[in-house]
Amino acid sequence: MTDYDFKSLNDKEFEILCADLLGEVQERRFERFKAGKDAGVDGRYFTDQGKEVVLQCKHWSNTPLAQLIRALSNIEKPKLDKLKPHRYLLAVSNPLSRADKKAIHRALSPYVVSESDIYGKEDLNDLLKDKAHIEKRHYKLWLHSSSVLGHIFNNAILGRSAFSLEEIRSSSRYVVTANHEAALKKLERLGVVIITGEPGVGKTTLADHLCLYYVTKGFDYLKIANDIQEAEAAFDPESKQVIYFDDFLGRNYLEALKGHEGNHITQFLRRIATNKNKRFVLTSRSTILNQGKFLIDSFEHDNVQKNEYELRIQSLTELDKAQILYNHIWHSGLENEYIDQLYLNRRYREIIKHKNFNPRLISYITDATRLETCPPDNYWNYIIRSLMNPSQVWDNPFNAQQDDFGRAIILLVVLNGYALGENVLAEAYHRFLALPENQNLQGRRDFQSNIRLLTGSFLNRTVSPQGPSIIDLFNPSIGDYVLERYAGDIVALRIGIQSLRTLRALITLRSLQGNRRLSKDDAKAICEVLIEHLAEKYFGGVSVEYVSKLCDVYRGCGGFESNASEALRAAILFIFNEGLGEATDDSFEIIEWSVKQSIVTPEQALSFITGNIDIVGSYTEMRAISSLLLALPKATSGYKEIIQSVKEHVIEVVSDNFSEFIDVNLAFSMVEYEDDRTAGNNLKELIEKELVDLGVNFCADDVSSILDSYDVTQGLYDYYHNLHEENEPRSEGPAIFAIDQIEDLFDRG
Repeated sequence: MTDYDFKSLNDKEFEILCADLLGEVQERRFERFKAGKDAGVDGRYFTDQGKEVVLQCKHWSNTPLAQLIRALSNIEKPKLDKLKPHRYLLAVSNPLSRADKKAIHRALSPYVVSESDIYGKEDLNDLLKDKAHIEKRHYKLWLHSSSVLGHIFNNAILGRSAFSLEEIRSSSRYVVTANHEAALKKLERLGVVIITGEPGVGKTTLADHLCLYYVTKGFDYLKIANDIQEAEAAFDPESKQVIYFDDFLGRNYLEALKGHEGNHITQFLRRIATNKNKRFVLTSRSTILNQGKFLIDSFEHDNVQKNEYELRIQSLTELDKAQILYNHIWHSGLENEYIDQLYLNRRYREIIKHKNFNPRLISYITDATRLETCPPDNYWNYIIRSLMNPSQVWDNPFNAQQDDFGRAIILLVVLNGYALGENVLAEAYHRFLALPENQNLQGRRDFQSNIRLLTGSFLNRTVSPQGPSIIDLFNPSIGDYVLERYAGDIVALRIGIQSLRTLRALITLRSLQGNRRLSKDDAKAICEVLIEHLAEKYFGGVSVEYVSKLCDVYRGCGGFESNASEALRAAILFIFNEGLGEATDDSFEIIEWSVKQSIVTPEQALSFITGNIDIVGSYTEMRAISSLLLALPKATSGYKEIIQSVKEHVIEVVSDNFSEFIDVNLAFSMVEYEDDRTAGNNLKELIEKELVDLGVNFCADDVSSILDSYDVTQGLYDYYHNLHEENEPRSEGPAIFAIDQIEDLFDRG
């Protein structure tokens, strides 16, 4: 049942809604006017006899009704005495009783002809019940409908994928621009869209709303937290799913550039592109995606740029920016004294036109919780400083408002690179406290009290019914600031990564070195200390995957260019001895190097392959195991048998996951409908290329065996009938309503 409180709308959006809704009730189009004092008129029409009917809207839902009635009597009634309309319609967002309507009728008599010309919250909801098309036109109203909220909570297929109520409410600040419609059309046409842009431009917010649109269409929603394997595990070919991967290359993009994540993602893109029941939304910073396209072969091969939609501040009109600013002010909770500073001499115009305008910065400068030490008369200077130097907006809150322990927790979250479980963070924090270097820290030591204080300012804490709470950065720009601040503090970086013991922290270390925030020698020194520390503890409490990644990062810093230390030898032997059924592509690469250094014998390497062949399934793992085999002497006992086993396993994996490894869209793109023979020949060529890339010696029978696992006729049929439409259908989603000028938007009446 429709029961809006209309608080998701600002006052101007409420006016537009009422004009739309009551226009249909009266079967007339209400005129609306440009900037200037409204004289008590938000809309009007003329009767057939030429008499004026006036509409006035009051969005005072948080105001006591007695105060509203006084304002109507003392302010609006004198305006009506001058205007003398034939009829006066009033719409308010407050709930109204029968007695309330009588009081309003008396206050505005004789212009309110009947109490039925007064529309309260209940009346507006009753009218909306039969006018779904109006509800849909007003995006933020539609977004907060009970049916949409029900879809959101019922269609999240993992607990952490459910949007919290606070995240949904934050949508009140969202402005639907042309970017929304253009990105939605691309997603509908291709099934995949990558939202790119510079930090703070609104990539994540746009992606959220694209996903919400499909959730309301009955799609299950999955938000990926760490890597593409999560989506692969939840992928259901038959169900409708919208999958979201925010910052998919991440701040720590070098991991993807090495090929691990990049190849997984392009394989998954192929699966999505051939399934009409799927939508895949990704975001990435433009600079990182551009480097990814340059350095990841599969990105270039799969023409990733066709899915790209670049979100640029330059594409926002001044009116778009004005609506973004106005929405943030309206929903900010700022006291009037602060808002007055923005209206003084139309200062809001300076913000809108500023070269550093972006939605993230607007959110920051209108956040009332950050103004405790900023009196109203200093507010404009605070805004100007933030606009002129946006990278330093976190400097004072981080340095002056946090103690050593609060800064330590923030640093741990930043070094992890992605959200992490509160239990994982707590364990890392207590390891951090136990280190000798941290015995002289000052401040509040207790973990839980620090988390409570940091939540809402530096951290987000999402409570999950299916496991521990999730901790993430309140704002991605915090990560940029903290990494820049600590780039020269080798000790802080080392003890933070040492305390975390997560794969993501190691990837951050690799990224810092790759971004040249950290020299190769410094990164190498950090790795050496980490390896030595783990060796002293006999690698207790860490996985083979973690030690393999650490050794791989160390190798990338030049750590393998000299003779192996005792600690490094111990790490390699740990991988070899404990890696049965747990090896990764990093593990195979480390074992390959150790064979060349005579740390592991060829016979031991073959036994390592034998023990892990059954778990190898990804492109990078298969390439790594093939590379290891090629590095071994062919005369090694059992070599031929292992070669054959690996070949059979690769053929089986490719056959079972055909569309992930073979780009069927590429094969069918130049084939006529029902030309199965040409389609099959094209697929054979792609299979041969894939096997060469995987380092497998093959024959024609092997290629035929893989092709036999795929139904070419059905695949070609699907290509022509089941792909997303090539035309760009008009979205049934929210309408863009940008009908007023900037001065009208900011006009206070």
